[in-house]
Amino acid sequence: MTSHRPGIASPLLWSTASSLGTQALGFVTFAVLARLLGAPAFGLVALAALVIDLLLLISNAGISEAVIQRNSLSDEDADTAFWANLACGAMFCACTIIAAPLIARLFGQPELRPILIALASIFGITPLGAIHTARLSRELRFRSVAMRNCAAAMTGAMIGLPLALAGYGVWALVGQRIGASIAMVISVWLSTRWTPQLRFRWATCRDMVRFGAHLGIAGTLNQINIRSAEIISGMLVGPIAVAFIRAGSRIVEVLNQITYTPFQQISMPIMARTAHDHHMLKATYLRLSRMSAFIMFPAFFGTLALARPIVAIVFGPGWAPVADAIRIFACAVVASQINNLIVAAITSTGSSRTVLKWTSTQIILGLTAAVAVHRLGWQAMLITGVARGYIVLPYSFALLRKHVGIRFREVLGSIWPALSSSAVMVLVVTIGMAMGTGQLAPPYAIAFWLPAGAATYFAFYIWQDRTILQQMHEVLRMRMRKMTPS
Repeated sequence: MTSHRPGIASPLLWSTASSLGTQALGFVTFAVLARLLGAPAFGLVALAALVIDLLLLISNAGISEAVIQRNSLSDEDADTAFWANLACGAMFCACTIIAAPLIARLFGQPELRPILIALASIFGITPLGAIHTARLSRELRFRSVAMRNCAAAMTGAMIGLPLALAGYGVWALVGQRIGASIAMVISVWLSTRWTPQLRFRWATCRDMVRFGAHLGIAGTLNQINIRSAEIISGMLVGPIAVAFIRAGSRIVEVLNQITYTPFQQISMPIMARTAHDHHMLKATYLRLSRMSAFIMFPAFFGTLALARPIVAIVFGPGWAPVADAIRIFACAVVASQINNLIVAAITSTGSSRTVLKWTSTQIILGLTAAVAVHRLGWQAMLITGVARGYIVLPYSFALLRKHVGIRFREVLGSIWPALSSSAVMVLVVTIGMAMGTGQLAPPYAIAFWLPAGAATYFAFYIWQDRTILQQMHEVLRMRMRKMTPS
């Protein structure tokens, strides 16, 4: 049997388009709301969103990932996944409404109760489109996924911004979130011809949950790891600290969504298609690693160098501490890129239990360290979270070698040009801003140093590795060939 390497070009470009459109609209709404609400009110809503986001991962039970990973998927399998997902969502919706007063009391914020009750509706809305989206991802139909995400972001902005400008405060964020969820479901149903039927097989459900439960728990634990500083700050420090952390993480999330999420969305489906051939899986992994590092590292490290003027432009007065959060989060980029891609590779081989063990190791380290240093401030908690990502790298590389056969030096070779070029860029920008141009007004500082830093990065990268130009050219050429009518 002949094996063909799955194409990366078309899925990657459509996934990138989705992230660009979604993040542009979402971030404008976020920035406007942050300016209008102020840190205390914004932190309150961030706490509610944190609870919903964590529970939403559990409610999915990893069923969507199981749909993507399965070797074959019948309509009856998809029907089973749909109804199982919907049942889980309905259960979590009811439990969140009942538990809302207890959660509000846990954080010492009684104002959380009505916000949590309203956002609980998302548990019933999201499952209506989750399996449709999983089928699109499984078939690498990322153009439809891109349209869905953009439609949801546009709807959320159309609801959230007018409500914020009309003075509805925290309910602008609530309306934005619920409206985007509804739009996403409608869009994805219009993108697929599949309509779930009233069929359900317990054997299929058990099989999917057996695989997906590990991923669902692992995903939740990973988010707790990533957002442990927000959780502990919400309980022990207060909503203002949560607002600063959330604002900084939102900047970093935009970078992640634009630079890495396109790769993350396609990596597991593409590697799952080559999981039967370790040589092909290895080649696909290293290709994704080199290309994602080329795009991701300069974006994060450049933002680190320009954090102060970015915060001044986006959030305005009263948000200066957010620059500290941005710098700390940006330092995690190398460990994050490596760890996330390793998880995708291991998941593609069907080893979901291994992913759970890997994530459990991180959660123990992350939460223990965050609690230990919380008296030193939220910045110290963020630093421990970044350090944790690097501490577990040896374990991650051991898993990668065991399951995929890729060695540390091969991964390092794929990311080294981007890493070293980004370091040179940060050095040039930091020294330049300190030697006089740092006195420029924030818009002028960004206008000068953004292109200067980019030019420095590209020049140093191309000096080390010209093959990236060939890979990027191949991506564009393959996409243009697909767009050309036969």
